[in-house]
Formats: sequence, C-alpha cells, structure tokens
Amino acid sequence: MRIGFFTSVASFLIVSLLVLSGQRAYAQKEVLYSQYLLNPLSINPAYAGSRESFHLTAFLRRKWISVRYAPVTQSVSADGAIAHGRIGLGFQALNDRMGVYTAQGVYGSAAYRFNLPALAKLSIGFQGGVSIIPLYDATTATSINRAVASLGVGIYYQSDRFFGGISAPELSGQVTDLTGRYIYKSVRPIMVQAGMPIEVAENAVLIPSVLISKIADRPLGFDINLRAWFNEQVGLGLSYRQNSPGLISTNYVQAIAEYQLTKTIRLAYIFNSQTPESPNAMQYDQKSVHEIMLRFAPNVLTFKY
Repeated sequence: MRIGFFTSVASFLIVSLLVLSGQRAYAQKEVLYSQYLLNPLSINPAYAGSRESFHLTAFLRRKWISVRYAPVTQSVSADGAIAHGRIGLGFQALNDRMGVYTAQGVYGSAAYRFNLPALAKLSIGFQGGVSIIPLYDATTATSINRAVASLGVGIYYQSDRFFGGISAPELSGQVTDLTGRYIYKSVRPIMVQAGMPIEVAENAVLIPSVLISKIADRPLGFDINLRAWFNEQVGLGLSYRQNSPGLISTNYVQAIAEYQLTKTIRLAYIFNSQTPESPNAMQYDQKSVHEIMLRFAPNVLTFKY
C-alpha cells in the first residue's frame, strides 16, 4: 500500500505540473480558501492524511459558462498517510485565470499525528510552496512574473464527535520594489474552525460547522455551514460567508451538492452567489460562479464525509 501511495502521488505530481506549466497562469492562493468544506487541506496543512487512505481531488471553476474564453480556475489536491497513519503528506496545485490579481502555485504539506484516547487524533502540520505572480514594478516600469514563497502552519483535532483546527495558511508571501515599498503582500489570515457530525437518523448525518477568520486591519470574518449526508451517498450543503478571507473580502452564499458515484469516486457541484476572492467581481452583471469537483480514492476503507 505504501508503494502504491508513493507511485500515485509521483504520477499525480508529474501530470499536474505538466498541465499547469502548459498554460498562461493567473491566480492567487486565496482562491483555494473557498473550497475548504470539500478540501480542508486548503486552509490547514495539519489535515494532510486525516482520511488515512490516498485521496485525489480536482476542482474546476468557471464563470460565464456560455462565453468563450471565460475566466476559469483549476486546482488539484492529493493527500494520504504513511507510517501506520502517523505521518500525513499532501500536495496542491493551482492554475487561476479568474481575476486581475493572480498567480500560479504548487504547495506541499506534511503533518504528524498523535493518537489520543477514544480514537481521537491531534495533528500538527506545515506547508511550503511557491506562487508565481505577475507583478508591475513602478520603479523599473516593468511587469514580470515573480516567485513568491509560501509557508503555512496548523493544528487539527478529530474524533467521532468533534473536529476543529487553528491555522495560518499563509505566513509569508510578500514582494517589495527597489525602494522597499510593497508591490505584493498576501492577506495572511488566521483561521479557527470547529464542527461536529450529528446522527439524526439511521442513514442521515448533519454536520454543522463554523469558521472564524481574522486578517489585520479588517473586520472579523465568519462562515456558518451546514452539510447533510443521506445513506452515505448523497450530500447537500449550505454556507453563508461574511467578510471572506480573500484578496477582497466579500459576503456570499455557497451551495453544495455531492454524490458518491462509486466507493472510489465522488462528484460535486458548488455554486457561489459571488465570485470569491476576485477583486473585479462587481464589474460584471453575472457575479455568481460555478464549480465541479471530482474525487478519486482508490484504497478507501471506510466512508469519509
């Protein structure tokens, strides 16, 4: 299983890098934050390997579906566990053509997991990577692609009755010009997440959760989320987000529909009433954006929400 895991990860990394390098990339890392309900690794590196088996997840976000060459965002994520579940490894790649302030990036995560009583687990995780961002430097009157380092940390707790975490997904991420003035500075949010699965019937589970985020010099942000799963096959979710932790804070509603097609394949559709993290979202008549998700878990042993 270990050999299969490393082989899957290696193949996935090669394919992802080839796909991303073959396109003109525009993105900001913050675009990943809006996906955390389906991909918790996007806000907390300590989540890496929490599902234990290898999971591969791909997102495609598109605006103005009927318009050719419309803005589009692609992201891929993979994670799994080794060393009898003690160590989690994760990877994310992003290619965004959604807004003006954009970048391309790849990020790797590693987490160490402590076993606690009652089958609970506590993880400590770190993330490192790089974003490639097109920036204009007024001192030299040039526009160039700059590599910006990315570093994140997090703590994640998980049991049968509760899950929660504290994370700082972006501690670095800044570029200055020759005068020392910032020409790019990441938003650097601090995030606190908490939730619990509640079995309301034999084949129905509700998962309420909240996310509180804080960015310097901005109002406190919060998300109120509710997901429901029926027969471990159909999942529905609704989220209200106030002061989202993106490049530009927005208030919007997110709706999710998931379907467990087979034991190894899950599909999802995500609707955002406002384009998350896009600084020019208000300039267009159609402010909403659509996403689809495909998840592949070839060695999954038990159902994971």
